[in-house]
Amino acid sequence: MDILAIQPNTITVEITHPKTGAPIGLSVECVSLESDAVKAVERQIKNAALKSGRNAMTAEKMEKNTVALLAASIVGWSWAEGLTLGSLSAPPLTSENKAKLLSVPWVAKQIDTALGDEAAFFGTSESA
Repeated sequence: MDILAIQPNTITVEITHPKTGAPIGLSVECVSLESDAVKAVERQIKNAALKSGRNAMTAEKMEKNTVALLAASIVGWSWAEGLTLGSLSAPPLTSENKAKLLSVPWVAKQIDTALGDEAAFFGTSESA
């Protein structure tokens, strides 16, 4: 087995109602937090922190950074008919719409939790 051939896949996170646990009709496709795209955002955050010096981190910046990392992990989504994001029905996958979706705490938490399961990214890999 070639270790270099073992690569993560994307995962699909089925967003569920926070009370009932029933799917709400939103599926979010995510890449691993170890993906190049997410790592690039992580490096930008770290570089900004290094430039700003000591004691520049605030709770607001930490939350903004978390949203940026989660948004970078989202590479696709599927919306059921009738499901909206505010006034948008089946919104296009844009940075602004990702941020709007992630401003919903229970949605962000579900995506964050799914991203924490590293093994899930290797579940359907032929070489795993």
